Amino acid sequence: MSTCPRCETTHSVEELSRHEYPRLVLVHCPTCDRLLGRYRRHGDAPGTDHLRDG
Repeated sequence: MSTCPRCETTHSVEELSRHEYPRLVLVHCPTCDRLLGRYRRHGDAPGTDHLRDG
């Protein structure tokens, strides 16, 4: 479980918004879109990308 410091909502790991790039993973709060974490990715290219169009 992760609690957002901005909107103070609690979400499970599966609920968090995830943006995957070849060497980077960004994790956002699904409620207010605040960046919760940035992680280096190792291995294969990402299989998913949940970026919004717009």
